[in-house]
Amino acid sequence: MILDELLQPIVDALAATELGAPKTQAVIDRHIKTFDGMLELGLTYKQIAEGLNVRGARGRTGAKFTEQSLYTFISRARARKDRPPAAETKRPSARATDFGRPSPPSAAQNSPILDRFRECIEQARAHAAMDELLFRRGKSR
Repeated sequence: MILDELLQPIVDALAATELGAPKTQAVIDRHIKTFDGMLELGLTYKQIAEGLNVRGARGRTGAKFTEQSLYTFISRARARKDRPPAAETKRPSARATDFGRPSPPSAAQNSPILDRFRECIEQARAHAAMDELLFRRGKSR
């Protein structure tokens, strides 16, 4: 009786519509408090899975719920519950105009090692330019 009242909204949410079957994980995410309440009452994952199967609930692909599949769905839902929404953690994307501008100087850009590296690169460029000028390497005649 109590199980019927607790599972009916979940079964209804998992029912296929003319648009197709809903995503199982999304339904479990919305009803995580109900599942936690059932587990606190002493029900096992196996009992809950059997209860969903008896009432005709199926996953998105039409598969029956098993103890392991239900455990996986619930553990993922618990992990998502504690995580901030993606919009809050998303970094701003780089604009196309940002690529041509030099980045602001940082402590690493003023190091003697980096200065020496830049010096070597400039020397290599100068040698390559001189090589091309004198020996016409890289150009066809």
